[in-house]
Amino acid sequence: MKKSLLDFLLEGRFVSGEKLASNLGISRAAVWKKVNSLRKYGYKIKSIKNKGYRLVSRPDIPFPEEIKTGFNPKIIGREIHYFKEINSTNLCAKKLANESTKEGTVVIADIQLSGRGRKDRTWSSPLGGLWFSIVLYPKLPPERGMLVTMTASVAVAQAIKEITGLNPNIKWPNDVILYKKKVCGVLTEMEAEMDRINYSIIGIGINVNNEIEEGLHDIAISLKSIVGNHISRVKLLKSMLKHLDENYVKLVAKDYKTIRELWFSFADIIGKKIQVNDEKEDISGVVIDVDESGCLILETDKGQVRIVSGDMSFL
Repeated sequence: MKKSLLDFLLEGRFVSGEKLASNLGISRAAVWKKVNSLRKYGYKIKSIKNKGYRLVSRPDIPFPEEIKTGFNPKIIGREIHYFKEINSTNLCAKKLANESTKEGTVVIADIQLSGRGRKDRTWSSPLGGLWFSIVLYPKLPPERGMLVTMTASVAVAQAIKEITGLNPNIKWPNDVILYKKKVCGVLTEMEAEMDRINYSIIGIGINVNNEIEEGLHDIAISLKSIVGNHISRVKLLKSMLKHLDENYVKLVAKDYKTIRELWFSFADIIGKKIQVNDEKEDISGVVIDVDESGCLILETDKGQVRIVSGDMSFL
């Protein structure tokens, strides 16, 4: 990965313009231009003659440079696209997938104008949250597609726990929950053939510092409202991408057992009575397992039933 100015600017002490120019292979005048460009994006950089430059503070904006600094992924996050505003990160990621973009490409937006959840539901995506999509080529059979969603949900839960100290739960199939309210949704879209997934787009929306839309307070919550202070979106996203990179490597190596165990560590579902609506009917029963493909196994009045998809609620 090519080093940027941010890789060499230090918080706490000055770095000479000469050293920065040498490290980057550019002139000192070019260093000055790059410093001014960073300042326009909200970076506070102090400069003193004969001492050089010192990074005072960074903006909490998920710029590619911010995410890539100190982050060396195997797959997830090798290429990052940032937009101030976009209709849908999933639509953009899908376009990139059709153009054969690098696996692990991430599309991030500060605001989504047409964010979507499962079943084409509107997903509120205002400033302050994390709205992003990831392009994957998992080389899995379509029946294992749910594992991609599970892998992403685990990474979100791991990141929230690491950055905030909170202990989120994963609600099958695609929500991350705190205090019985949704803090994150994961939407996975696939293009597949009979025996293989050609590409998978993971769309993730996390309520971080954003205000929850009127009418959604009973079902949704933000991390800021729980913790009581601003949460660094950059740190949270970097943590999530780091964990997803580690987990995804296990998934493509067909280590389904580890993915399943990680998912269970955040999902308190075994032995719980639930109801699932799969668009055709409501099925009620007690969860006795979640199999290696990520499907629910319910004990119902009519015997054991395997649930591939649907909206779940606890009874």
